Amino acid sequence: MAQLAVKLDPERLEALRRYAAHRRTPVDWLIKDYVDYLLHGGAPVPGPELEDLSANDLAAATQAGGAFNWLAEEPELYTVEDGEPV
Repeated sequence: MAQLAVKLDPERLEALRRYAAHRRTPVDWLIKDYVDYLLHGGAPVPGPELEDLSANDLAAATQAGGAFNWLAEEPELYTVEDGEPV
């Protein structure tokens, strides 16, 4: 199996370690999963250095992150007929 060495500055490495701890997964698994995601056609998630993200960029990052995947399993509680017209 091939290996890849990536150099990260201490700040980025620490941020990656914190994120991995938050996700309760090893750092190398996070990187492997992200590489698999990209190889299967996933769009790269913009980095934090991009300050002026468009709504589409934010939506893509949110969708790619998976934080809202649980909504797909939630029942539809409301319809267009609910509520008052705006």
